[in-house]
Parts: sequence; C-alpha cells; structure tokens
Amino acid sequence: MNEKFQLFEKILIVIFTPMRIGLVILFLASIAGAIVFIFWNEEMKYALPTPVPHDYKSVAVGTPIDRPRFELPNTSMYLHFYNPDCPCSRFNAQHIRQLIRSHGDSVAAYVVVPTADDIEAAKKEFGEALAFRVDINGALSGACGVYSTPQAVVIDSDGKLYYRGNYNRARYCTASATNYAELALLSMMNGASPPVFDLLATQSYGCSLPQSANSVFTFTNQ
Repeated sequence: MNEKFQLFEKILIVIFTPMRIGLVILFLASIAGAIVFIFWNEEMKYALPTPVPHDYKSVAVGTPIDRPRFELPNTSMYLHFYNPDCPCSRFNAQHIRQLIRSHGDSVAAYVVVPTADDIEAAKKEFGEALAFRVDINGALSGACGVYSTPQAVVIDSDGKLYYRGNYNRARYCTASATNYAELALLSMMNGASPPVFDLLATQSYGCSLPQSANSVFTFTNQ
C-alpha cells in the first residue's frame, strides 16, 4: 500500500511541479509587466517630447496676441498652462508658486486650465488669490502655440509673444541655470530682446492638451 501511495505521489509531483513552476513564472511576469506599465505611464513617457499635433501651427516670438479676445489686460503678463490631470504638473508646482510670489507684483500672472471644472484643483495647488482663465476650445493655447502642459508663456507690454516653452531642463526645476521661464521674465522686465534658448526650452515635454478642451489641434496618436 505504501509503495502504491509513494508511486502515486511521484506521479502527482511529475504532473504538477511544471505546472506550479509555470504559474509562478506567469505570476512574476505579470508583476514585472505591471511595474513596467506603471513606470512608463507615470515617468518614462514624459521624458520624451510631447507628440506634435499634425495640424499644429507654430507661433513665432513677436507674434501679437489678441488680449481683448481672451480678456487679458493691456500689460505684460505670465501665463501658466496647467492641467491637474497631468502627472507632470506635480513636478514643478513648487517652482511655479515661487515664480509667482517673486514676480507677481511686476507682471500679471494667470493660471490657464483646460475646463472650468479644473479651476478648483488649480486653486488648491496655487492658491485662491491668483487669476485663472479657462482655455475655451483651446483658443488661447492655440494663439500662443501651446500644445502640452505644463508650459509657460510670457507676453510683453505690447501684447507680443515673448516666450513660449518649458520651465526648466530638469522636471523638478532644480537646475537654476536653465530656469527658462524665469530667465525670460527677468529679461523682459529688464527691457531686453527675447532670449534665445536651446531646444530643451522650446521643444514641448509633458502631457498633450485634452482633446475635449482643445478643438484647435488634432493629435496624430489619438
């Protein structure tokens, strides 16, 4: 009887051991795949340039911005294009708050959000006292040549585009030498010509503008 039981046990081991190994491998592969997906979705894809809409029209520095159309004042200003649903927004939020505190008395500062529903999230992030604008149908972002968030736009006192681009080459804005938006603001306030930065300043990184809030551009990957 013991011999039969031992033989049966050996048969079960032969049958089920490979199956258990296969299940363990499948389980580990699933975990690895989930980790890769999360890492790509939250980190790596934002290290690549944002896809350019196929019908994107570049807006050159010096282009007049129709301020009355967007209910913007006839003064120099700084616009922060913000989307609370974009993971990249958390990377430089502290830098932007500091930027507004440092220069908000010298230029009119606005936080531009995709929809009215995003204003509350923007207030929680940047404070109740700021001025906000809703980018209705992507009109303001289109006029400034913005197709991703977060992005900075600086407009001079003549209503012309002075700077449009990234905040820093480092996502957390830790490299002070490449604080592009702040350098542009200081340059404008000193009455200098628009600065010329490298591609890391002007090539957009971050999240594509939401399709529901942006009818100006159509993205090739959507």
